[in-house]
Amino acid sequence: MDDDELFIKYLEMIQKVIERLARNSFQIKAWAATIFTAAIVLTYSIINTLIFIVLITVISLFWALDSYYLKQERLFRKLYEYNTSQFNNLSEKEKIKMFDMNISTFHVNGIIKTMFSVSEFLYYIALIGTLVAFLVTYLTVNWKILI
Repeated sequence: MDDDELFIKYLEMIQKVIERLARNSFQIKAWAATIFTAAIVLTYSIINTLIFIVLITVISLFWALDSYYLKQERLFRKLYEYNTSQFNNLSEKEKIKMFDMNISTFHVNGIIKTMFSVSEFLYYIALIGTLVAFLVTYLTVNWKILI
């Protein structure tokens, strides 16, 4: 195998990591929506304030985990971009460390900033907002519980 073939294999390996991280992120979103829907359906007749607090906490944890995977995906995309730019620059080509998956030298937004990126924020705030709306509606209708 020559260097070009090895480099292509290396890029394919990075692409597979990116694909896996993106798939994990999608699955987390699907699980969050499933748990949200199941909890609303199953607890509709026995609505309890504690259930809503637990649900908001669980959805928030899914949000943080999803943001972690998105951050990791962005780091591996940086690794991919860096290596392709090195490969295309003939003077830098020999500096490429083949099959090196170290992403610690790259920087992207932290998990908190990633949580508030448009794609993450709009998805999870819709779930949490719906839960809060259900809770407020429940407490408004059943205000005697609070007394």
